[in-house]
Amino acid sequence: MHPDLLNNSHFLRYYNLWQEDPSSIVFAPIAEYLLSYGLIDEALKVCLAGLQYHPQLVSGHLILAKIYLRQKKWDEVRKETQIVLNLVPNHEKAVELQNSLEQPPPPPVSKKVGSWETVTMAKIYAAQGHVAQATEVYQTILSREPHNEEAKRGLSELQSDNR
Repeated sequence: MHPDLLNNSHFLRYYNLWQEDPSSIVFAPIAEYLLSYGLIDEALKVCLAGLQYHPQLVSGHLILAKIYLRQKKWDEVRKETQIVLNLVPNHEKAVELQNSLEQPPPPPVSKKVGSWETVTMAKIYAAQGHVAQATEVYQTILSREPHNEEAKRGLSELQSDNR
């Protein structure tokens, strides 16, 4: 258990009540506390055990949906939020969770790796007399950026110089 939880009087009160009576509804806030401290597996165990005693408890299903969300178990999140919505139609948090699943995830942020094949590199190769390498770099640039006028000019100059 997380050390900060042992110093949290609210958590300890709920936890002690739950230890005395495992069928108590305090399992839901206990699971919420555990989840907030990143103790996902413990939160899941507590929540599932509590729902065995209280299968109609909205807060229990809602916290279970949040746990599944952290675990990226999308189908389970949908199932739990649907249970909540069946019990309480238009439940704000359940609707919010379901809507978050329906939104397409943002595209992954990709770091654009800068290509070393640049017009400057082609010019350096050409200045050093490495015409084949310079030509290859210009062609690579043009395959990537067909409208790059500077690369077109450089390739054209190389080809006219080598005739």
